[in-house]
Amino acid sequence: MRADGYDALTSEGQAVLGELKMERGDDAGAKQTYRKSIDADVKSGRGGEVAALDLYRTAEISLRSGDYVEARRLLQILVQRYPQTDWALKGQQMLAAIPGNDLPSSFAAPDSPYVPAMPSTSAEDALARLRGAVDAGADDQGLGDAYDFLRRYPDRPERFEVGLAAAGMHLRRNEPERALKLLLPLLKDGRAPRLRSRAIHLIGGALTALGRDADILKVVPSVDPASAADHWIAVAQIWRAGALERMGRRDEAAELYRGISASDQKSPVRAYALAAIAADWERHGKPDRARDALKRAGEEAQRWRLDGLSDTLALAGATALARAKRLDDAAKAYLDFTRRFPTSPLFAQAFYERGLALKRLGRPEEAVASFESLLDHAPDSAYASDAHLQLGQLDTELGRTSEALSNYKQMGKTSEAKDADREALLLMAQVHYNAKRWNDAIPLYRRYLKDAAAEDPKTKEVEGLLLVSLWSSDRSDPELAELAAKLPNHPLVASIRWGLAADAYKRGDWAAAEGLFRKQIEADPRSPRTAEARFFRAEALRRLGNTADAADAYRKFLMNHPKDPRQKEAAMRLGALLYESGDAEGAAAAYGRVKGSDAEAADAAYNRALALAKSGKNAAGAWETFAGKFPGHAKTSWAWWEAAHLREERRDDEAAAKDYERATGPAEHAKALYALGRLREKLKLTTRAQQAYELLKGVSPKDDPARLAGLLRLGLMLELKDKPREAAPLYGDIMKHSERGSATFEGARKRLEALTQDKALVGK
Repeated sequence: MRADGYDALTSEGQAVLGELKMERGDDAGAKQTYRKSIDADVKSGRGGEVAALDLYRTAEISLRSGDYVEARRLLQILVQRYPQTDWALKGQQMLAAIPGNDLPSSFAAPDSPYVPAMPSTSAEDALARLRGAVDAGADDQGLGDAYDFLRRYPDRPERFEVGLAAAGMHLRRNEPERALKLLLPLLKDGRAPRLRSRAIHLIGGALTALGRDADILKVVPSVDPASAADHWIAVAQIWRAGALERMGRRDEAAELYRGISASDQKSPVRAYALAAIAADWERHGKPDRARDALKRAGEEAQRWRLDGLSDTLALAGATALARAKRLDDAAKAYLDFTRRFPTSPLFAQAFYERGLALKRLGRPEEAVASFESLLDHAPDSAYASDAHLQLGQLDTELGRTSEALSNYKQMGKTSEAKDADREALLLMAQVHYNAKRWNDAIPLYRRYLKDAAAEDPKTKEVEGLLLVSLWSSDRSDPELAELAAKLPNHPLVASIRWGLAADAYKRGDWAAAEGLFRKQIEADPRSPRTAEARFFRAEALRRLGNTADAADAYRKFLMNHPKDPRQKEAAMRLGALLYESGDAEGAAAAYGRVKGSDAEAADAAYNRALALAKSGKNAAGAWETFAGKFPGHAKTSWAWWEAAHLREERRDDEAAAKDYERATGPAEHAKALYALGRLREKLKLTTRAQQAYELLKGVSPKDDPARLAGLLRLGLMLELKDKPREAAPLYGDIMKHSERGSATFEGARKRLEALTQDKALVGK
């Protein structure tokens, strides 16, 4: 048999293999297998009949080997943990029979003699008593009688058979070392050849119990079980097969198992061989052949009345159908099992597996009925908690919310798994979550997270569910921001962070808004909302008075999002920030980014010229560009004046003259004409200068200083051309509109006085 268990089975399968090994006297292997089953039970959180069986058998093996302390410990666990099982009742009886820590004589050290209850009167009497003890299963008495016979009658021919009987009893008691002490000498004794092969068979069992696989291959000769003439050598091949399998030589082992099953030998080992063959077919992905082998193994088990094996193989057959996805057949096989084996420890498992098969078939109501049957017949089984879990899921699927919640609660109460109550909380919360009853789900998630380990991956998952629930129900809850910070990669966090940032911005909490917008950018720089986040982060920094960071934020926005409709606004904001902070050249560059012909573009062009002028750069071109592109702007005339003035300062007289001619606005016209006249005079363009001054006659307001100064220059030019009569009215106009005593007034008065001898006229 395989030492590592049948691959297709779970903890129940391990328990079954333990039973198989005990049947063949492999107590050491059985103990190891039961241990595996117990470990599987612990890991899966199951218990009940299977776990109780594991504990009882392991205690039984410990008791046989004389380890009373271990036996007592295991029995106490059994009685305390699974008091409702049949095994617990047996365990109590066994526990009561253990007389403290004193070992009975039958468990004495291997070198101590076994003493019979009373001395025999003859060899025949000893043999009769021995046979009676063997038939009655009284190993203590039988061993005493056997050793008594071997000591007193060493020359009797029956000694070989007596030795075999004693060895067999030792093997049943899991005392393989003692069995070998009896068997090995018999193996060398050639006086009883007909019993030698039986000794080899028993030695194979003892060596298997001791894990001495290499020795098994040396002692048990290799034969074809199907053609071997010797029955015991043929059935001893089961030990060779097991040894080969444990040594990794699986194909050789499988061939030997098949030889055993094909032989005509009548022995229980055929059932074990067929079970191993089923495992091998399963390993090779041949489920149909595995099922056939299991069926035959079950028939053999029934034939030899291996009750502990028959139900296991029947259940394994149903499970094989399920694994092959023949779910309808599997469901029928599980139902048949419950009818054939109503007292089996695997009864509850059959109902459970049938429910799973029906669930996968899409027959939820029938699946519910199967799980409920499990709870009705075996409410304390290891499968009760799992049945409640399945019922909860099915009820949720069927829209039976209250029933689902009730089953999840019961799951938490009946499961022996660690944190079962907390898992039940999650399942109940999920029912509310799926129904969008956020306010019912939130407290359940919070209860789960209260004691959850931060490093547990499930903690993050539950925090994500709580995050969604809070966002869907109460966005003002302060825990929302905390969860968003913990789960930066959650798909909803971007929306949550954006909503929180927008709310902070709207209420004027610039610091909070800036931080949230920054996290939004850092978390997902490729998000469609990144442009908006960058812009409003810059705005928040500007509102906070953080000029340097705000300017940097605006620059990043402009650089990364050239097609965003807020480009103009951002450039204007950046220009204003830099201008106010003294970086006039940087401001000019920012304003220069604004394109177009709208009012905002006009303001940007104007501001750019101002910034260039402030930076010390020649802004004439900027003023001309602005004024030429936006002739209707309120500052256009002033811009022409500024451009002309700057051109004249740099002796670009022709360009200056042209710009002066364009400065026709009310505030600049007079001084532009005056400046134009002076410029033309400087260029000795007297006639054109006179033309500029002539235009000042119709300019308003009449008292404009530039107008009056220009008229004075015109009067002088007319005098030089000997036109005093044309000059005199100009001087009168000047005196009329200038302040008495001013330089302009006095200049006009003196010229007028020089033109006329009429003092009274001059006074006027």
